[in-house]
Amino acid sequence: MTRLVLILAALAVAADWPHVRGPVYDAHSIEVGLAERWPESGPPVLWTRELGPGYSAFVIAEGRAFTLYQTSAGMFLIALNADTGKEIWTERVDWPWQPGGMYPGPYASPTWSGGRIFYATPTGNVGCVDAASGHTHWTVNVRERFGSSRGTQFGYASTPTVEDGRVYLPVGGANSAMVALSVEDGRTFWAAGDEPASYCPAYPITLDGRRCIVGFLENSLMLFDAKSGERLWRQRLSSSYDEHAAWPLFDGQHLLVASPFRVGSQTWRLSTTANTVTAKPLWSGRQFSNDVCSSLLHDGAVYGFDIQQAQASTHRTSRGTFKCLDFATGKVRWTTDQVGQASVIHADGKLILWSETGTLILARASAERFEELARMPVLSGGGMCWAAPALAGKRLIVRDQKQAVCLWLGSPNELDPAWQTQTLTAVSRGFDWTRLVPKEPDFPNDEPNTHEIAIWFVWSIGILFCAAVAGMLLRIWFSARSCIVMFAVLAFGLGAAGTTAIGAWFDTFALTWPVSLYIAYRRLFGFASDAHGWRKHLLPRLALGLFIALCFAYYRLCMAVGYAMAWGFLSGFVPALPFVLLARRVRNPAMKWFLEGTAFSIYFWTSALIPGWKSKLVE
Repeated sequence: MTRLVLILAALAVAADWPHVRGPVYDAHSIEVGLAERWPESGPPVLWTRELGPGYSAFVIAEGRAFTLYQTSAGMFLIALNADTGKEIWTERVDWPWQPGGMYPGPYASPTWSGGRIFYATPTGNVGCVDAASGHTHWTVNVRERFGSSRGTQFGYASTPTVEDGRVYLPVGGANSAMVALSVEDGRTFWAAGDEPASYCPAYPITLDGRRCIVGFLENSLMLFDAKSGERLWRQRLSSSYDEHAAWPLFDGQHLLVASPFRVGSQTWRLSTTANTVTAKPLWSGRQFSNDVCSSLLHDGAVYGFDIQQAQASTHRTSRGTFKCLDFATGKVRWTTDQVGQASVIHADGKLILWSETGTLILARASAERFEELARMPVLSGGGMCWAAPALAGKRLIVRDQKQAVCLWLGSPNELDPAWQTQTLTAVSRGFDWTRLVPKEPDFPNDEPNTHEIAIWFVWSIGILFCAAVAGMLLRIWFSARSCIVMFAVLAFGLGAAGTTAIGAWFDTFALTWPVSLYIAYRRLFGFASDAHGWRKHLLPRLALGLFIALCFAYYRLCMAVGYAMAWGFLSGFVPALPFVLLARRVRNPAMKWFLEGTAFSIYFWTSALIPGWKSKLVE
């Protein structure tokens, strides 16, 4: 009788979704009886709920759903009734993270274990709260405790892994690449390794009867003993900046990792000999790269998205194809362009695919061919859907940066007729600003190198030269003052249109928008000196207000098209100021043009290099 109770208790826990990768960290669910097809309107919607920004997925346990989100007031951990979506409790856990940035909100997902919720925030705060009440048991800042958190420049993003009374976390501090904390009070059990961390959580595996922790770190793949922290194996992967977010895959003997930047995949056969772990390379290749969405291993086949650009795009569909590979050989079994980048979970012989564009797809789990069973657009107005779905009790909870939706994946006939299901309302994304950048940079999150800056500078000088020639030709018919205005209008317009035109016609990325910013900056001084009478006080203030608004619009545009590093061009105005003022004083035309060109060059190059200087200072 006792054994039966234990088995039923284990099954009850397994039926929940306590971790971002499910009950046993492999994105598999024991759910059965899922519908083979959906109604034309899609699976029934049990509830929807507005949320603030966040890439944190839901976890489900004991009839409650938990996630992290943020508002202008802070970052919050929330518990909802999994059946109704009604709030049970909310706990503030940190300040907002990059509210105006490209990746606002929390990144890590909470973890449920033993009636407690464990969370991590981008600042490095790791905490434990009571799942029933939201009462905080303890908090620890791992960056402060372990000295640093190398390898997590975008913010700490590792979901806590909790088992056997310990919280496992990659940290990246000195002698603390991986750490184990007590679930009771957060004290350190062990810290080991001296490697920069990354964004992939600690992955527990059992190798030859021994419980181990896999660390998919920035430059290395490492294996630790779960109890002692002893380093068992290390494989060097790279030597410079790198990042890893997708989970490794393990079948009991073989370990596969897939990396971004088109690096591809590597697989090793692990074995234990005389208490020492050895690894034999099995296969490697560039036919399969992962970034923010993890893949799935099922019956010897790997299902996942092969990203064919350097990194996932924040505001457009990432380029690549969804694939099925043979786990043992790396041979591609099939590919499809009907899915896109998607998180994958397996249940009841089916693949549940949650795409980054907010579309839910049901497919047969078959290594022979891609067989789509059903499809439904669910969320379309709240940014990329990179938070993995959670499945428990035939309820699937998904979210984006604005909203959470709970869908019923069982047969609609199983629902109580009195249950008030909802209908999804399509949300328009509005104008697609990414159309303005037909050719995006390969590494939009990295500072530009000097070669890229030089190319942009040449294009910008060309725009200014064309505007200047046009202005001089117009002087035949207009006054000198009118020609200056014409030059400013032409240069501003060409600078604004240049990035789009160059990308479309020459298939290359060249940032020319800073030309428009600089022209607006120079006109500030014209308003200040040309205004007389009552306009002397009003026009300069009005021009300054418009210039500030233009700078803000430029920043928001850069966020909308996914080019974060362009913020640097808002910082070079001050270094150029002395030469701008000198150019206004001199009368010699040749000297004036020389000073004007010098001022623009200083503005452009200083602005372009500032993101790189900032990165070196942070390091």
